[in-house]
Amino acid sequence: MNLRPLRHAAVVAGILVAPLAWKAGPEAQAPAATVPIFEYDPTFPKPMRENWAIGPIGGMAVDRQDHLYVVQRPGALASNERFTGSGDTPPKADCCVPAPPVLEFDQGGTLIHSWGGPGQGYDWPQTEHGVFVDAKDNVWLAGSGQNDSHLLKFTREGKFLQQFGKPGPNGGSADTRNLGQPANLTIDPVSNEIYVADGYRNRRVIVLDADTFAFKRMWGAYGNKPDNTPLGAYNPDAPPAQQFRLPHNIAISRDGFVYVADRPNNRIQVFRKDGTYVKETFVSKRTLLQGAASGFALSTDPQQRW
Repeated sequence: MNLRPLRHAAVVAGILVAPLAWKAGPEAQAPAATVPIFEYDPTFPKPMRENWAIGPIGGMAVDRQDHLYVVQRPGALASNERFTGSGDTPPKADCCVPAPPVLEFDQGGTLIHSWGGPGQGYDWPQTEHGVFVDAKDNVWLAGSGQNDSHLLKFTREGKFLQQFGKPGPNGGSADTRNLGQPANLTIDPVSNEIYVADGYRNRRVIVLDADTFAFKRMWGAYGNKPDNTPLGAYNPDAPPAQQFRLPHNIAISRDGFVYVADRPNNRIQVFRKDGTYVKETFVSKRTLLQGAASGFALSTDPQQRW
């Protein structure tokens, strides 16, 4: 699982998969640091108001204040999780009211902001998925529903700012005005560009200007021209697919590399910002279900060792 000469590693599906403590030159590789250990905290988050029910979680992000943003799917709650008690005499139950889709928590687990859902001037996604908070505290959202071909931009308080694309059919991976069920995104603060893992219908990384949404560039697996031709079922014994099956997560390291999780292909590919292919590594290559390379994160320590 060594991605040398890159200096980072990924946490895939909550599992630390590799340290990349690496030095150039004759001193060879530095000693590996202690592997981080993650523990479940049953006290997080703190109890929320209104007896809120939380649906499936589509995405999470951490902002520059170390606040946690959770995007959940209230539309996926079962009917017996939606009792409000209001309007019924006697009330059917004390619980529950679906929580708003976007929830912001501080480090102690206290709810700071909650918002989201259909509103005036924008198209809320059918299925909430990716979320990213940029250096200006703007909150970006993506959706993976059948008609989700767009991105949304809000303030951290939930005020709508901008929308890229329109819901509905699109032109596939050649379309530069719409997306195709985008899974996740990240923003490069150096160039002020959005990198989108696009996604469930398309098979590409697409890069846009974060202010104007002007198209910049795009690429597929290995830096190839994106192609939506069906690839068939994943076969771990076949040669690696030359296109993404599902670019599901994306991140930019501090030394300027773009990491892309290609979920059903069980791999993470690494690119330069211009789309030049650098390396790949496989994660549980023989996984045959939804794929092992679902999500990952780069550590936030100054050296970004993990």
